[in-house]
Amino acid sequence: MAENERKMVCTLGKFDIPIIQRQPLFQINLLDSNVIVLGSSMSGKTTLLRTLINILHKQYTVEQEQIFILDFGGALASYKDFPLVAAYFDNSNEEYVKRVFKILESILKSNIQALNGTNYPESEKELTHTTFVVDNLNAFLDEPRYTTYQEKLAKLCRDGLSKGITLVVTASDNKGLNSYMSAFKQKIVFDMPHDKYLEIFNEKVGVIGNGPGHGYANVTVKIPNTPGSFRQNLPYEFQCCTPYFDEKRDMVRPENANTEEDFREKINTKFGFDSTELVFRKCVKKYRTFPKELTRKDYEKLLEQGGESAKLKPGEISVGLDYVEFMPAAFDLSKSYFIGIYGKRGFGKTNLLRLILNGSAEVIPKLRLVLVDDGRKQVTEEHLQLHSNPAEMVIFSENVETEWIPKDGMARKVKRTPIQQLYAYMHENYLGWEKSAVSGCYGIAGSGMGMSKEISLIPDCSGEKQPPTIFVIQSKLLYSPTRENRYFLEYALQQFNNVAEEQHIAFIFSDIQKFSEADRTQLLNDKLMLAFLLDNIAEFVSDRGQKSVFGNMDVKELKEDYARCEPGDGYFYDVTADELKKIKFIKENET
Repeated sequence: MAENERKMVCTLGKFDIPIIQRQPLFQINLLDSNVIVLGSSMSGKTTLLRTLINILHKQYTVEQEQIFILDFGGALASYKDFPLVAAYFDNSNEEYVKRVFKILESILKSNIQALNGTNYPESEKELTHTTFVVDNLNAFLDEPRYTTYQEKLAKLCRDGLSKGITLVVTASDNKGLNSYMSAFKQKIVFDMPHDKYLEIFNEKVGVIGNGPGHGYANVTVKIPNTPGSFRQNLPYEFQCCTPYFDEKRDMVRPENANTEEDFREKINTKFGFDSTELVFRKCVKKYRTFPKELTRKDYEKLLEQGGESAKLKPGEISVGLDYVEFMPAAFDLSKSYFIGIYGKRGFGKTNLLRLILNGSAEVIPKLRLVLVDDGRKQVTEEHLQLHSNPAEMVIFSENVETEWIPKDGMARKVKRTPIQQLYAYMHENYLGWEKSAVSGCYGIAGSGMGMSKEISLIPDCSGEKQPPTIFVIQSKLLYSPTRENRYFLEYALQQFNNVAEEQHIAFIFSDIQKFSEADRTQLLNDKLMLAFLLDNIAEFVSDRGQKSVFGNMDVKELKEDYARCEPGDGYFYDVTADELKKIKFIKENET
């Protein structure tokens, strides 16, 4: 390395080098070497990582350094809120693993463009350096669902260092790491079987004790005032220092070494820790994570952190936060008249519907809910347990025998399914359908003059102004090939669409099923303005193909962009804007 190149030298301990009869500092240069730390459990790997992260905080500012942590060991969680830690992700959610590689790919691409052919250490541009820490690389490589990210890791190993991204990884064994080892110039090995040292360093080493923090490392930073015959890249014994080691102070007065309290006090002062709000005023851009369940309290806290841009507009309701910007998945029902919900049973569709209806009841005065259930009892008042009750609730959930009085004044009785009850209710209170299309709802069948006379007796629409209404349709019967269903999809929905904004009407198809006829699938798809999916989207689109509003999406791209869903995850698709977001839904408490 040329003398005028930038360096990021960190002191991690002391060497013991008998050939020069000295115990020089063990230092690494993060602009010259990726770092791999190997060793058995409790041998000192995590201590070394903590030491390195602490040193970066002591030596650098938010303009100079940012740290990403992918923690498969679970021992670095305490660094999540540190000022230079841009993201701390564990392996509890695959989306975070995918996300960290997407972020780093973006940083690499941006740095390549900014450096314009030069390498990071040689450039005069003040680009923020990135340290990517992966704790327990073996666990990452052994997990089948992370196979697709292994090539992304290999690319960062190959290309990142020269462009300002340094990898620091730990592993308990070098098995399966051969394809990566050449990318790590700096190798640090704690307690391991003796034959492993030869595999890692390609050099024999002596036998040492198994004391924590005691191991071998090759020399990658030139030790000053050493004889020319000294071979620098060979492994030598070293002792790792404690995480709170202070080179200037502790070397002079080791009996009065730094403590965690000393370190914390200095970091709090340097980065402006606010003890009232418990935040650092100076910190890098933070990539946040969700709790396992996003409770209403968690949601409000994360929403507050989003500032002014996260505030809802009047009339909007939100069902969760997106995974990238942590902005609300919000919409206004007065502008989104037709909403579809897709997903498997048990994936949270009822929770989502509860969120929408509770939110609607809070922002829409005098709201009427019309719920249609096909007997499964999934959208009944008892099942939904709403805590923001609407002004009125109309429920069709069972087959009933209904009495109706035609124009001739003679009462008649007819058996209606829940969906037929809905159609009759719509016809009499909202929009007058063609009476021939709704005749089955009134028990009129057949053809000819007699039928025409009977149809003429069907009541007309009342014409009275109705309150703001949300129709929730969860009925498998809607997807059966009947005359009423076809008319509803082909004509009635368009009629409602024409007056929806003026009359404050919205539809939620809360459990969309497959139609037996492809043309009717398209009739519904063409009307949907918002869609939610509670399932793994790539698999869903591959299975359902063109039979859903997501059908035109590219399965390969979806696999690249989105990991599998965890409980509480789903997708928010603004059909009109053609914008897809993965979100974490609020876990709505039942009353």
